[in-house]
Amino acid sequence: MFFSRKKEVKKPIESSMGVISTIPPYAPYIEDVANHPIITGIRFNTVMPITKEPLENILSSIKRKMNGKTVWVDLKCRQIRISHGAFYKSPVGISMYEINGEKIVLDPSNPKTTSELKTPPWAEIKIDHKIKLDLKKPVKAWFGDGHDCAYIVQIVDGDTLIMLDGPRKVVGGGESINIIDPSLEIEGFFTDLDYKYIEACKKVGIHTYMLSYVEKDSDLEELIKLDPLADIRLKIESQKGIDWVNKSYEKICSKYRNSIHLMPARGDMYNELGMYRPEKIIKPLARLIKQDPSAIVASRILTSLVESPRPQCADITDVVCLLGMGYRNFMLGDDICFNKDSLMLALDMLKAIDNEYSSI
Repeated sequence: MFFSRKKEVKKPIESSMGVISTIPPYAPYIEDVANHPIITGIRFNTVMPITKEPLENILSSIKRKMNGKTVWVDLKCRQIRISHGAFYKSPVGISMYEINGEKIVLDPSNPKTTSELKTPPWAEIKIDHKIKLDLKKPVKAWFGDGHDCAYIVQIVDGDTLIMLDGPRKVVGGGESINIIDPSLEIEGFFTDLDYKYIEACKKVGIHTYMLSYVEKDSDLEELIKLDPLADIRLKIESQKGIDWVNKSYEKICSKYRNSIHLMPARGDMYNELGMYRPEKIIKPLARLIKQDPSAIVASRILTSLVESPRPQCADITDVVCLLGMGYRNFMLGDDICFNKDSLMLALDMLKAIDNEYSSI
């Protein structure tokens, strides 16, 4: 006798992805992005330059164009950025340093060459925070998403870095620097510009913030004091931030009535955790979504669309991997959002991946 086996019907995986897109402040396509079905809100990156008009004017304009969807204001906080670019000045004579037992001679008459750009093997760079470092020996700093580096040999007035052996290109205002050293201490949390944006947000009725490099209870407590209505996404980007989540996130959420959620920001997180061991980003990503099922995973998403309208296979499976970990909320970073075509294509692609994954 033959028995007919009842075909097992697999239930579709629950998904319904939500996406936040970074938007340049004067982009003419803000309304097109807002009307995309997968968009839940946009991110206003406060490092982007704006004209001299009042901050509340540009914020209210963006809010109006979003048709009720959320405007997230991304404050830079503890993230170290170059404030006025790099200024190359000639040292007096030849200098010599010793790094890890290797003697390095700096001779300004023998500049490095990168393409047609020639720079001396040292630089003076002004940053937007005052910092402290143990400089018994030079400390390495990373630029250009980890593709360039230089050694910090001296700090002047807390915010001027004297760099040895690089960077190999002129760096500009707004670029970030990763200093991966346990002795690093950053003075304060909010920048002067952050405070200005918080005041402007309150004036126009925006209370949704992203905070960079959260590492302490006091980071978000300071914002709640300034704006008791704050709806906060905590960008986790460093080992100190991950340690803080493990120790204090649940406690801090129960202490306040505010909406407080995690945001693993893979741009700087990959630099901070994976500069020497790239695979070290995997466990934190998996653990953060378990600690907060509403967490937003940000940056390094579908970046190959910058170069081609056909994404690389690795980009597609990367999104699937994140869905498999449990992420349902995504944020697109700066890279693909400056061009309308690449941005809209990314949104369509994410919607298609979500539909396909949900049908498995």
